[in-house]
Amino acid sequence: MNKIKIGRAVSIRQMRRIDGNAVKNGIKIELMMENAGKALALFLKGKFGDLYGKNIVCVAGKGNNGGGVIASIRHLRYYGANVTLLLVFPKRTLSRPAKFHLSLLDTKTRVIEHGPKNCKKFFAKIQNADIIMDGIFGTGFYGKIDDSIMSIISSINRSKSYVLSNDIPSGTDADTGNINTIAVKADFVVVLHRPKKWMHKVDLPPSKYSVESIGIPSKF
Repeated sequence: MNKIKIGRAVSIRQMRRIDGNAVKNGIKIELMMENAGKALALFLKGKFGDLYGKNIVCVAGKGNNGGGVIASIRHLRYYGANVTLLLVFPKRTLSRPAKFHLSLLDTKTRVIEHGPKNCKKFFAKIQNADIIMDGIFGTGFYGKIDDSIMSIISSINRSKSYVLSNDIPSGTDADTGNINTIAVKADFVVVLHRPKKWMHKVDLPPSKYSVESIGIPSKF
């Protein structure tokens, strides 16, 4: 996968404008999510080769970042992986495009919502995963993380799994690279469309990321 110079990094505001221009010109968010999901799955296929039988746990928030992770599941299932989707927030709170991709999953994909009734199963899946895909928060994240989500991120960081983040490690400020409370410790980040400012701030080495297309024309 091609590396793109971090010098071309965009801010949160610039990326929102790019996304907005794409939508105004007919590129649906659902399509961008689909392209993000495929990029994530292809990275893992290239990294590990045979994904057949791999236990992959996709941890998704309620926004577009989580939607990209949800979209990856169909591709991972195609490659023979055993995939579990862990929803950090209730299913009803998912964004409309994320719900669309959730509706496309087959019945063999296990979906577990975080909550008191599913707590043990939720965290057991994280600890027993071969690979964890992080899609809790995207570049729009700011502020503190509440205790329930902090426990999820702590569990991911304590696991022995390979951790792949979608666009940005959850909990990281996309402009400054600052971590207010806690952030996912990713082994690799598939960055979408353009590098983000945080990558320059923390001097992210090229071995830790790739920048992948989600179908947005460069003129935007």
